[in-house]
Amino acid sequence: MRSMRTFAAGAVALLAFSAAVPAAHAAPAPRTSCDKALAAAQKAERNYDGLKSDLLRSIAGGGHPDASQRRALQQAESLRNSTSAEAEHVCAGAS
Repeated sequence: MRSMRTFAAGAVALLAFSAAVPAAHAAPAPRTSCDKALAAAQKAERNYDGLKSDLLRSIAGGGHPDASQRRALQQAESLRNSTSAEAEHVCAGAS
């Protein structure tokens, strides 16, 4: 009987959570230009980190990156730097 109560409590909690999640996403807060700039900078950072880790993993496995892979990493780094600087500029003006 105890396991049935645990199961029922878990089911109720899951149901409550699944009902709350769509409600939380139904009306997102308005995004400011700072929020958008930070999101772009974070996306560029994740992209750069992903490319870099793939490249390092390839090198560790005995591979040799070709020119296009190095160029893609350089472009991702440039985008990361520019979006980060833009976010700094936009968010500094927002405060």
